[in-house]
Amino acid sequence: MTVHDEWLKGLKAFPGNLTLPPPSLLELQMEYMEIIPAQKLVAKLPFQKRFTNPVGVFQGGFLAAGIDDVLGPLSYMTSSGPCLTLSLNITYLRPFTEKMGHCLIQGEVLKVTKNFIFMRVEVRSPEGELMAHGDSHVNRIQS
Repeated sequence: MTVHDEWLKGLKAFPGNLTLPPPSLLELQMEYMEIIPAQKLVAKLPFQKRFTNPVGVFQGGFLAAGIDDVLGPLSYMTSSGPCLTLSLNITYLRPFTEKMGHCLIQGEVLKVTKNFIFMRVEVRSPEGELMAHGDSHVNRIQS
């Protein structure tokens, strides 16, 4: 069983009515590569021509969706339940091109408080070049 499959299976143990795998994850064809619960989540996002802008590079909004498909589950497993994204800030440094084939998105938990989770994200090419970075904070929804 791959890391990706193990993680999706493990998420079923969390409370709530979860749709697994999420439709957005399937659409983007993302695969989770490394998981350290409540600390780090790494996913591989393949380049798909259908998500390109007029100049032929991966459109930033779809890359942001990939980032959200990393930070969302990371916050969920950190909080052991749903969270509400309060901010997601992304700085793009270089384009995601077809030649790259895929990129890696790594989310990391920086700090957890009673009400909030603070995270950072990096997007890297297969060669390790930084393509984008950002930060997010979410509100832990209390039952």
